[in-house]
Amino acid sequence: MVDERPLREKVVLIVGAGRPLGRVLALGFARAGAKMALHDLSPIHLDETAAQVQALAAECRSYTGDIGKGLPCRALISDVLDDWQRLDVLVTCLHASPPAGILELDEWDWTRALELNLTGPFLLAQAAAPVMIQQGGGTLIFVQAGASVNPSPALAASQAGLTGLAQATTVDLLPYNIKGYAVDVGDLKDSGEGFDPASAAAVQLQELAVFLCSPAAVSHAGQVVRSGVM
Repeated sequence: MVDERPLREKVVLIVGAGRPLGRVLALGFARAGAKMALHDLSPIHLDETAAQVQALAAECRSYTGDIGKGLPCRALISDVLDDWQRLDVLVTCLHASPPAGILELDEWDWTRALELNLTGPFLLAQAAAPVMIQQGGGTLIFVQAGASVNPSPALAASQAGLTGLAQATTVDLLPYNIKGYAVDVGDLKDSGEGFDPASAAAVQLQELAVFLCSPAAVSHAGQVVRSGVM
């Protein structure tokens, strides 16, 4: 018999939970029985995610704040531990995408996008790893933004960086039973326009994320895994 709630008693932190991709993932983990720590830069849209998660009878708490610097990243992990006493899964899906091309892109916009898209996931993983080591294992999922016709240079560079981050975290942390993945969401875009949270693509993303938290996914650790392929 398939366990319909394989993540019972597990705590999942989703950074970017107020965005469409983050909300879809939150609902998938909630259905799998996880306790949800929901984070975004501001409360905008985060309350809606929390309401939908609670409608599934899942426990959840909300957190806000910047994750582009080390101190707030460490504070977020500490707050989650204070509330839940454990952290089993870290999911990052914040995607800043300044619209300017390579010739027009402002240095500040470039730096800020990389802080949110790449430095934040690194700092959060660095802060979460000792907790997971002490618990005996965990999962790090770095969600890449969906395809774009005119990708931002800063977004494109940071998403490539997430691939390397997943590989590096696995090399260092797999001996401690901590698995790292970069997730390619395919054609799903992290925007409200035309985003259907009940679509087959969204359901496939939820199923993939839950699967990556299982022991059976260890052979894919360190890889870019694409939703709808596995």
